[in-house]
Amino acid sequence: MSKTFLTAEWRKLVIVNYSVDPSILIPYLPFKTELDFWNGKCYVSLVGLRFINTKAKGFYIPFHRDFEEINLR
Repeated sequence: MSKTFLTAEWRKLVIVNYSVDPSILIPYLPFKTELDFWNGKCYVSLVGLRFINTKAKGFYIPFHRDFEEINLR
């Protein structure tokens, strides 16, 4: 049996990145969490996508096979 826990296809992926002043984000960070920087700037990403044919351990989960998801990173 496969050791893969989750499989899915991603469709209609949209990513929006924008730089943010770190002082705005710092109050919301969990304890001992640090911000990452790229080229001296801190970025926040909004990611939207559609999961298709999602399976956990090879089985479809009722109401979770096809769904939309939004991540704020």
